[in-house]
Amino acid sequence: MIANAWSELARSGTIAATPNLDRSVFRPCAPPTYSSSVGELFMPLEGERLVNSLTASTSKVGRTYYVEEQDLAMLRAQAGGGRATLLEAVCAYMWKVFAAVVGSSDEKCRMGWWVDGRRRRRLNTTAPAAMRNYVGNVITFAVAEASVEGIRRLPLPGVASMVRESIKLAVNDEHFQELVDWVEEHKGAAKYVETATVGVGSPVLSVSSLASFRLDTDFGFGRASLVMWLDEMEVEKEEEKEMDWGRLSSGFVKIVARPGGSCWFFGMSIWPSLAAAFDSDEQHIFKPLTAEYLGLVAGAKNSRASRL
Repeated sequence: MIANAWSELARSGTIAATPNLDRSVFRPCAPPTYSSSVGELFMPLEGERLVNSLTASTSKVGRTYYVEEQDLAMLRAQAGGGRATLLEAVCAYMWKVFAAVVGSSDEKCRMGWWVDGRRRRRLNTTAPAAMRNYVGNVITFAVAEASVEGIRRLPLPGVASMVRESIKLAVNDEHFQELVDWVEEHKGAAKYVETATVGVGSPVLSVSSLASFRLDTDFGFGRASLVMWLDEMEVEKEEEKEMDWGRLSSGFVKIVARPGGSCWFFGMSIWPSLAAAFDSDEQHIFKPLTAEYLGLVAGAKNSRASRL
C-alpha cells in the first residue's frame, strides 16, 4: 500500500484511495475468548525451543525462480481448470514435488499459507472497500498435514482441493475474532512465531504470496524489473542480532507477480534436495531467474535494464 501510494503521488501529485486506520474493526471481546486450537498455532520465540543454529544454517539453500504465464495456465488446467486458482494449482504442484522429496524419510509432510483476510471477511458492518484499504495486519496462518504417500498418489485436482479447503477453514470471522482475542492476551509479553515454521515435527513448506496484489513500482521513471519483499523475520534478523528468527528450520516460499508482466517470481529458502527436484523436474516449471531474463545485462534489448 505504501509503495502504491508513493508511486501514485510521484506521478500524479495525489492519492486516490483513503487509508483506513480504524482499529475498532478488530475490537477484542471482554474477556478475550479463543479456542485451544488458536493457542496451538503459536509458540514463544525462545532459543531453547528452537533447533540449533548449525542445523538451521546448513539445511537450506536460497533459490529465485520464475514461472511463465503458459506454465501457470497449464498447472491450473491440470488442477481442475476454473475450480482451482493459479495459487492453488501452483501450491498443489509444489506439495506433490515436496512429498516426493520427503519420500520414506517421514510418513507425513505439511504445507502452510499466510492468508490475507481482507477479501474474505466483512468485519461486522465495515464496507469491503474500507477493508481493502485497511492499514494493518489482516493475516492468518493456515497449515495442513497429510501423508506423504497420499499426496503422491492423489491427482493434482485432489491436492488443489486440499489446498483450497485448508485455506477456507482458516479464514472466517470466528477465527479472526479468536486471533484478535489471543493477541490481546499475549501482546507485549514475548515474541511469538507460528509453531509449524519452527521445524519440529513433519517437514513443512510455508508459502506467502503477493501475486494477487497490484504492485505499482513506477515512480516516474519506469517499472522495476523485480520486486521482492523482506518479511519481519529477515528485517529483525538484521536489526536485532540477539533474535532467533534465523533458527527456524522449515522451508519458505515467497511469490510475487512480475511488475507489468504475467509471470510469477518465487523466492525460496528450501532444502537442497527440494531445490534439486525443482531444477530437474521434467516439466521444467520452475526456471532459475537470471539477469538475462530480467534484461539487466549489458547490451540487452530489454529497456528496463537501464531503469532499475
